[in-house]
Amino acid sequence: MRTIVFFSLLSMVLIPNFACKNVNIKENNHDYTEENHPVRVLYLSSIEALNEGNLDMFLANFAPEIKMYGTDGNYFGQNALRERFENVLQQFPDVRMEIPELKLENLSQNVVIVNFKWKVFPMGQGPAFSGLGSGVYINKSGKWMEILEVETITNVDEALKQN
Repeated sequence: MRTIVFFSLLSMVLIPNFACKNVNIKENNHDYTEENHPVRVLYLSSIEALNEGNLDMFLANFAPEIKMYGTDGNYFGQNALRERFENVLQQFPDVRMEIPELKLENLSQNVVIVNFKWKVFPMGQGPAFSGLGSGVYINKSGKWMEILEVETITNVDEALKQN
């Protein structure tokens, strides 16, 4: 029993310290910086795919078991996300999303947290919704995918409040 308690306490002390450190990610003998990290490239290419209306390419960013806690509801699984974004694209075919800020936090070689600020222009330009978000990416069998995302609206332009 003492051994179990000791290891439980030890893990409570050591794991948070490890998880909070920013570690370099090394893949195929290449050190990635935050600017050229595969998760950043994947994340930004998925936003580009959404802006182009390419839903399949956009959804390739997410694990089949994705959990997304969005500004308009909670979505569990790729099928739920597909339905959400099909509706968005049907309702707002010119929708455009910008990511003014994107930061990565490497928790381990296979786990990265993405913190971002976003801006969505439902009509492609003009008034927008703005917010913050975070996502957790894991590397499964050499492929990065998002398994969790949380979004919060922080600002709605006046023109959108009237509708």
